[in-house]
Amino acid sequence: MAAPARAQGVVVGAAAGLAAGLLLGVAIAAVWARKRLAATLAWAANQNLPRYIILVRHGESQGNADRTVYLSKPDNLIEVTDLGTKQAEEAGRRVRTLIGSAPVHMFVSPFQRTLQTARSIRKQLTNRQIIRTSVDPRIREQEFGNLQDGNHCELQRVQELVGRFWYRYPTGESGADVYDRVRQWWESAVLRVNQQPHRRRAEVVLIVTHGLTMRLILMQLYGWSPTTFHSVWNAANCDMYVLRRCVNERGHSPYVLDPQLGDSPQSSIELLITMRGGERRLVTLRDYLSVPSPRTLQYDVVKRMLSVQLGIPEADIARIDFDAGRFRKFR
Repeated sequence: MAAPARAQGVVVGAAAGLAAGLLLGVAIAAVWARKRLAATLAWAANQNLPRYIILVRHGESQGNADRTVYLSKPDNLIEVTDLGTKQAEEAGRRVRTLIGSAPVHMFVSPFQRTLQTARSIRKQLTNRQIIRTSVDPRIREQEFGNLQDGNHCELQRVQELVGRFWYRYPTGESGADVYDRVRQWWESAVLRVNQQPHRRRAEVVLIVTHGLTMRLILMQLYGWSPTTFHSVWNAANCDMYVLRRCVNERGHSPYVLDPQLGDSPQSSIELLITMRGGERRLVTLRDYLSVPSPRTLQYDVVKRMLSVQLGIPEADIARIDFDAGRFRKFR
């Protein structure tokens, strides 16, 4: 009886092993099926996104032409100058050349200078191609608080010391505060612009906003660090950044900044370099955004750029401090 019992046990064990193997195979197949489904749904969602997202800064404002205007006029009521109107009309012609008659959804900051800029841009497009214009306060200018007491210069000095991303104006906002509302707007409005079932599909999203807001849109889109954010210059009046949908990009915001279709953000950063002989130099590296991420680990790339820009031999550079000596730990 012992031998038949052992044989039966072997059969049962083999059957159990086979069943476990089958279950494992089914589980693995289910996981792969879910991944394929998720990838297919993500691809379909990305295909439904607008082809272009265009960021435009407002035209020259009264405050750009004369900083003292801020002491007597609320920021949201500051208008564009005659030059600003001409700049906006030219921006409209650039947009029309790029997109032709493609349907457009516009997002506009509710400040007067952006509303006026948007109206001038719209004149260069056809009424039929504007699907909708959304005036959204989440893409307004940073709130600087009460500037009528005349201490704005001192507040700006402190801001430069702390950093524009971090410094919060009394009764106003920090750059980080603006980042939060911009990110929420991007996720809830821009990425869902074509999810209304009974509305025409927008091929283009056109955003008329402010220089800081444009930088923070790019920051949340590309995962810039605060250091990288601080290296990026403000856009010029009516500069146009064109984000082009790219099917090869991963994630739910598959957009690349295309310098061939629009303007490019300018950037520069101060570095503290230590030479082989021990000499320390504070230098300015231009075009910091072109350094691949993570930028603070790209020593060889930065050495080559310093060599080209400033004529410093790569072999003579012993150390690079990306914080320019501000932090003792990294000296």
